[in-house]
Amino acid sequence: MGRPKKEIVPATAEDIRAEKMRQYEALVRKETELLQKMKEYRDNNLIEFFDKPPNPGPNPRQAEILEAWLEPYYKTFTFCGGNRLGKTTLDVIMALSTMFGKYIWSNKSLLHLFNHNKARKVRYIGQDWEKHIKSVVMPELEKWWPKSRPVKQKKNNVGIDSLWIDEKTGSTLEIMSNGQESELHEGWSGDLIVYDEPPKRDIRIANARGLVDRLGRELFCMTLLKEAWVDREVIKATLPDGKPDPRVFNVHGESYDNIGYGITREGLEIFASKLTDEERDARLKGIPSYMSGLVYGLFSRKNHLVERFQVPLDWMIDIGIDVHPREKQAILFIATDPRNERYVVEEIWDHGDAKWIAESVLRAIRYSDYRVNRIVIDPLAKGDSNNPQSVYETIASILLNKGYVLEVATKDKAQGILEVKKHLMGPNKKPSIFFFNDLVRTIFEIEGYMWDEETQKCVDKDDHMLENLYRILLLNTKWVEADDYASNDNRFEEFSENRDQMTGY
Repeated sequence: MGRPKKEIVPATAEDIRAEKMRQYEALVRKETELLQKMKEYRDNNLIEFFDKPPNPGPNPRQAEILEAWLEPYYKTFTFCGGNRLGKTTLDVIMALSTMFGKYIWSNKSLLHLFNHNKARKVRYIGQDWEKHIKSVVMPELEKWWPKSRPVKQKKNNVGIDSLWIDEKTGSTLEIMSNGQESELHEGWSGDLIVYDEPPKRDIRIANARGLVDRLGRELFCMTLLKEAWVDREVIKATLPDGKPDPRVFNVHGESYDNIGYGITREGLEIFASKLTDEERDARLKGIPSYMSGLVYGLFSRKNHLVERFQVPLDWMIDIGIDVHPREKQAILFIATDPRNERYVVEEIWDHGDAKWIAESVLRAIRYSDYRVNRIVIDPLAKGDSNNPQSVYETIASILLNKGYVLEVATKDKAQGILEVKKHLMGPNKKPSIFFFNDLVRTIFEIEGYMWDEETQKCVDKDDHMLENLYRILLLNTKWVEADDYASNDNRFEEFSENRDQMTGY
């Protein structure tokens, strides 16, 4: 006899529901475990998700640096501004990205920035070992170093992991202090030096020597409370001929730029309520006390300097002349374009008498074929009644002989300064005046023009081109269409008979 058949009991509805519930719970557990692992990976490798939600990504000012960093031409970067702007975060992100050879969150390569195929070497300069490096820098490094990436660390004599070695690339990160003797910073070579807050000048020089062989870079992230030399020699660096160094990329931000990127408005306002007006300027806006007295603090190389180009023939040119008996003469040329934006296009800064001034103006007009609108001169050029042949009369006579009328400029400096400021930054937060970047004297003056703390007046020093600047802007020139571009051509036949064909002089 065969075995009896096993009776199959049909599943009840309750059994079916219970099985489905078990399957659902198993799926939920599996998904929860997966999400937990993903969260753990994300938390341990934050830099891979730097620009991905829910992370807010770089704030707008940090993003400017990250974009410019991809251009090999730039060698010095400055990121200045108020407290809590995200400066240390950017320092760490750029240090690690240089070591890894890429923006790890986007996989965008940085290898084109280096002139070698060796492991990268980065040096990170903090302010002091205990208060800054141990309590601020090290936690930020630990936070952003990806835990999935093996790293060797070596402690220094104060117990801090001051040497990090990326086992994947062999790249190194060496941490040093601004409080160390400058001699300890000598003898190093590498690809990047990061300064978290302003260094002392001798520290910067000692480290900069190490960038020569590898054409390395500097990154200054700082709130400029002290160390005024950084503003003069780094942010406003110039080439040997006095022109602004175009290899320097500057970004300035305020603490408020970082709201929503790690800080809240409420928290920042609580901090602001504890500060004096001067402290707010320094700690929130990033304006150090030694710069708070700048007359034209709105001027920035990034926003206002442009490469020289050939001025269109129909742009209207106003010319300002500031004369001096012993100093160099200052002559400034400002163009107005069809949108009524201003361009400071030429300067003359040299010694000469009244005849020389007039002829210099005429040569410049002829050489560039300027469409002249108005020419104004310092009111003091008229002299007094006891001077029968004033500087004004000499210049006016020569210019009139070529068809140009010389006018006396306004003395309203206060209104003129307001007019300049309005052009530097209008109601739409955009400039309406630009400067050719090879105008060495004009840039020098506008970057250093200060208020006198005692008199509350402008310091009467190094302001000759600026006198011309405000006088011309007060003319309020409005562009009109030119009737004849060649209207100047016949005025200079006699004057230009001996003019050099190459130089125009």
